[in-house]
Amino acid sequence: MFESMYGSTAAIAEAVASGLADVRVATTVCEVGLAAAPRFHDRPALLVVGAPTHQRGLPSARTREMAREDATTVSPGEGVREWLDELVGRVEGQHVAVFDTSVSSRFAGSAASAISKRLTRAGGRLVVPPESFFVGGRTSGLLPDELERARSWGHSLALFATAGSV
Repeated sequence: MFESMYGSTAAIAEAVASGLADVRVATTVCEVGLAAAPRFHDRPALLVVGAPTHQRGLPSARTREMAREDATTVSPGEGVREWLDELVGRVEGQHVAVFDTSVSSRFAGSAASAISKRLTRAGGRLVVPPESFFVGGRTSGLLPDELERARSWGHSLALFATAGSV
């Protein structure tokens, strides 16, 4: 599950899914604005959620509108923040991993940290620490090697999941 403004977070989500698929873990990549309200009748072995970092945290309706002014690939509909608000009581015990895209700066903040807090408050179980993948700037795209790093992270998630530790 992901939200993306300039395409970088979407690319990371696809790379993570590719890493999972390398170890034959079935994956579905879904843009959160296109997803139905979460039901989780058939829970995934691992729920991976990602979003871009906006103003040191999760995108909001206001920051999404700002992004729409200069981006062509903004996720439609509501974002991860709103989707997470729907999860209360629906992810009890669900194994989760989270990521974000962010500029590489100690002042950048982290959408992944905010996602992990919301998911754990909703009952999810974080299986690895939040992960950040880096962009050069708001619209300049991913730094070199970040897609390969995301694929490797996905691969490690798959190994962790298939080892029975999740």
